[in-house]
Amino acid sequence: MATLADLTSDHTDLDAEQVAYLHDLIGSWGLLADLSFADLFLYGRSADSSEPTLILLGHVRPTTGTTLYRADLVGQVFEQRRRSLIADCFDRSETVAGTANEEVDGGLDILAVPVRRQGETVAVLARERASSQSRPSSEQERTYLKVFERFATMLQRGQFPYRDEARLRHRTPRVGDGLLLVDEEGRIEFASPNAVSVMHRLGMHRGIIGARFVDTGLGASILRNAFARRTTVIDEMERGNEVAIVSHCFPLFDREHPTGAIVLVRDVTELRRRDRQLVSKDTTIREVHHRVKNNLQTISSLLRLQGRRLRSDEARAALFESIRRIGAISVVHETLAQSADDDVAFVDIVRPLVRVVEESVSSPLRPVAFDVEGDAGILPAQVTTTLAVVLTELLQNAVDHAFPVAPDGGEPDDGATVAIRLNRRSDGLTLSVVDNGVGPPDDFRLEDATGLGLTIVKTFVEGELGGSITLSPVVRGRGTVAEVQVPATRLVGVRDEAQEPLA
Repeated sequence: MATLADLTSDHTDLDAEQVAYLHDLIGSWGLLADLSFADLFLYGRSADSSEPTLILLGHVRPTTGTTLYRADLVGQVFEQRRRSLIADCFDRSETVAGTANEEVDGGLDILAVPVRRQGETVAVLARERASSQSRPSSEQERTYLKVFERFATMLQRGQFPYRDEARLRHRTPRVGDGLLLVDEEGRIEFASPNAVSVMHRLGMHRGIIGARFVDTGLGASILRNAFARRTTVIDEMERGNEVAIVSHCFPLFDREHPTGAIVLVRDVTELRRRDRQLVSKDTTIREVHHRVKNNLQTISSLLRLQGRRLRSDEARAALFESIRRIGAISVVHETLAQSADDDVAFVDIVRPLVRVVEESVSSPLRPVAFDVEGDAGILPAQVTTTLAVVLTELLQNAVDHAFPVAPDGGEPDDGATVAIRLNRRSDGLTLSVVDNGVGPPDDFRLEDATGLGLTIVKTFVEGELGGSITLSPVVRGRGTVAEVQVPATRLVGVRDEAQEPLA
């Protein structure tokens, strides 16, 4: 579906600031749809002066009522005669009300409101509802409709949407959260049932209607700031761990004079309780990773002490290979211990792993340069640990077999390189280790390899990751390519938190 920016660019001559203004309107017009109990449409007009057309730029459905339209109409282009009220609103730059009988049985009541910015009508907001719904049936509905009319007047005068509007980090509040209507003196004129429940949570059980807003416990500064800044203000108050309320104040104006405000109140006590639990769990998880890392380092130290007492070169080499594998796992836990999340970007694991291998294999007789290319995105912790061990084995295998030390002690090859290439796609992940060494023997077959390192790699890749591995000569040039393929289904954690790298 085309975006607002696409539609305005293709069909209108609105500039960037005007489009941004419409984006601000769409960011908060769910509130207007709820207050009007009706579908709202945003229309633009084409730049063709001879035969202008109307373009439907946006549509929002109410949560307080039933929508009249199941289909998505955004992006459709209409001749002006088919939307005569909208065209009339554009021409007159005034609010226009009327009826239509085309789409809904019994007719439609349409209210077209010009969206004005700096004295110019940049779009038209249309409220459409069935004629049978025209008469409000309750005090709450009458109040909401009157508040919508006040916003419509502000919209026509260019006072809504607000400038520098504050936004909640979780979601845009809706009328169903609970609404308080406050007059210009700071007294509550109306409270919806959900708002009354919130006031009871704050300990306010006496009459709410007519009470001063400062006595609600929500804080008086929110009103003062909203009137002074002429924009929305968001505040959150907590009483220990017992109650947490988010307040979202929308000031109302008659030209330059403030006439009151609506305050949407939402009980977020349970949400904050869960936030605290998550913070506590995250802290515990990081502490566990830190302790695991320390325990692995302790094990490595004990193995080093044992290795120094061994007389057999073969046994000592096997022991130090185990230390290297433990070190790869330790790097993962160290990174996870420092991360705010349980998952980390795999490239943040690759670089310290490369340093560990580089320090263990580099020598004047065998200098090797390592290079990391690409990105693998964010992977689940278990996948990261397994891939870290696989990568360590492949790097060690490349250094051991691609660049053998000359038996006669000749000059070292100072052009030895090993490249680690990461490629994350929608269908999976490719991890490649490419060297420019001597290449595999002509009769080499991976399935016949009996070395412990390649055995570990095959077991982890095929068993733990459900992937595949190939080891072949470089197509053009010399060297070896070890390529690991991991399917996308294994790159998603239990909470579906795996992410592809940003372009």
